[in-house]
Amino acid sequence: MSQRVTLKTIAEACSVSVATVSYALRKSSHIPQSTRERIQKVADEMGYRPDPALSSLASRKRRNGQTSFYASVAVLHPNPLESRATQLFNGHCQHFKEKMESFGCSVTDFQVDSSRYRPERLAQILRTRGIRGILLGWGSWPESIRSFPWNEFAVISTERTDLGEAIDKVSMNHFHALDDIFQRLDSYSDKRYGLILHDDCPSSTESLIIGSFQANLFERPHLDKSISVYKYHLGEGPERFMEWYRTHSPEVIISHRSIDPKFFQSAGIDLSGQPRVVVIEVDETSSVEYSGIYSEAELGRTIATMLARKIRNDEVKESPRSSKLTLVTGIWHEGQTLGS
Repeated sequence: MSQRVTLKTIAEACSVSVATVSYALRKSSHIPQSTRERIQKVADEMGYRPDPALSSLASRKRRNGQTSFYASVAVLHPNPLESRATQLFNGHCQHFKEKMESFGCSVTDFQVDSSRYRPERLAQILRTRGIRGILLGWGSWPESIRSFPWNEFAVISTERTDLGEAIDKVSMNHFHALDDIFQRLDSYSDKRYGLILHDDCPSSTESLIIGSFQANLFERPHLDKSISVYKYHLGEGPERFMEWYRTHSPEVIISHRSIDPKFFQSAGIDLSGQPRVVVIEVDETSSVEYSGIYSEAELGRTIATMLARKIRNDEVKESPRSSKLTLVTGIWHEGQTLGS
C-alpha cells in the first residue's frame, strides 16, 4: 500500500515550508503565482488529495460547540474599501478572520470616517452589539478618533497604525528579515547596497530598519557605507529616483515594501538584471515576483491569537500602560529580481 502524500511530503519535494504548500494549494494571493503553479504541479504529479477526515473533524467540533470561547470582534477600516491601504490590509485581515472564526468568534467590518461615525456613536454601536475586541486597519484616521474610549475594549493594531494610544501592536520582524536578506546576498560579489524607505513608514519602524541595515553593513567591512537612504513617495515620477541612482550606482536595492515595477522600468531599471532588488516586507501581489520576505498568513494569525488571548484574559478595562510589540518572522522567497 503506497504511503499517503501529505503537505510535508510536497514541501520536501519543492524545498519550501509546509505553510507555503498549504497556502499555495488554497490559491492564496500571498504566494507568487509561479510558486503556486509549481507546487500544484508537484502535488498533482504525486497524487495528493486533501484528507476529508480533517475537514469532517473540524466541522464536528463546530457543531458540537467544542470551542474555547465566543466573542464578537470588530475590524475598523479608516478608509474606503477601494483605497490602497484597505486593499493591502485585506490580505492580512482575511487570515485574521479565519483564525478568529476558528476560535469561535464572529468578526464584523466597519468603515470609519468622521462623517459616518462619530467616536461616541461608534462606541455605542459596538457596545450594543456586544463587541469586545477591535482590530485597527490601515490608512489615514480622522483626528476625532483619538477621543474614542479605547480602554473599554481589547485592541490590537500593526505598526502602520499609531494613534498615540497604549495599543498593543504586531509587526514584521524587520531585524530578522534584514539579517536573512543580507545572509542570502552574501553569495554575490556586490558591494554597493542602497536602501529605499517609503515616506509614510512610521518613524519607529524606520529607525528599526535603518538600524538593522547599518548593523549588517558594519558587520561586512567590504560593503560600501556611503549610500544615502532614498525616501520613496507613492505615485511619484522617476526623475528624483534616477538622480539618486546615478549618484550612488547601487548594485543592490533593498526596499521596505514592494514598489510598482513600472516605477523602476520608467527609470530604466531591468528588474531581472542589475541592480538586484530585494523587499523586506512583501504583502501584496505584483506583476513581478519580488525576491524578499513574504508575510503570508502569519501576521493576520498572530494578530488574531493576541486579540483572542486579551479577550479571554479580560485585558480590556485596564489602566494606562505601555503598549506591547510582537514581532512576526516572514518567509524568504527567491523571486525574479535577484538577477543572474
